[in-house]
Amino acid sequence: MPVPERVSQWIAQNYPRPTVDPGWLSDCCNWISSEHHLSPSTHFHQFIKHVEEQLLRSNLEDSLVPGTGIDPQLKQSTGPIPLLVEIRAITDIAHSAFNLLNTHQTRLDRADLGLAQGDANNNGEQQQQIQEDEGPVPRFPRGMLRFELSDGSTIFRALEFKSLPELELGVTPLGYKVRLGYLVLHAQRVCYTILSCFLASYSSSAKTIHIDAP
Repeated sequence: MPVPERVSQWIAQNYPRPTVDPGWLSDCCNWISSEHHLSPSTHFHQFIKHVEEQLLRSNLEDSLVPGTGIDPQLKQSTGPIPLLVEIRAITDIAHSAFNLLNTHQTRLDRADLGLAQGDANNNGEQQQQIQEDEGPVPRFPRGMLRFELSDGSTIFRALEFKSLPELELGVTPLGYKVRLGYLVLHAQRVCYTILSCFLASYSSSAKTIHIDAP
């Protein structure tokens, strides 16, 4: 079925850039109607909630129209229109790669014991005993985060303008969606600075965190 006009208007208003692919949106609406037995004309708020969830869980390469997001040449700011992107990589440039890798290895070792992600095979008493023996699972040190972001067709780097506590190395999964406000290109730099953003409610499956050398 064609995309209902009210759904198209909601998407255009809430996720104006990059443009959501009409073919993807049509398939999404058909799937929601079939899977959840909902109609946008009678259950619009439930229907659009599912549409938004699928968009934010999607790979943006599949759901967005190429070339409708960031300037591919990275020569200008985005202007006032929000931009939907996903996180492809995270690292902390305020700490050495050596320190980050040491923390990463310790977390991997603890994960083998079922601590880092809360292994279901370990009950609470076992986890408590391991924590008493080994100490708490270390968090990555927190300085300034650098990201690789993608609008589905263009990948670019971004830095925190100020600390964003909702984003954390080792916790925030890759594929997490972020909507950006103004982006300003600094002279003689190849990365953008995040001035403002809000975190979307959904993310794709977590992937292995890539740790770059600062």
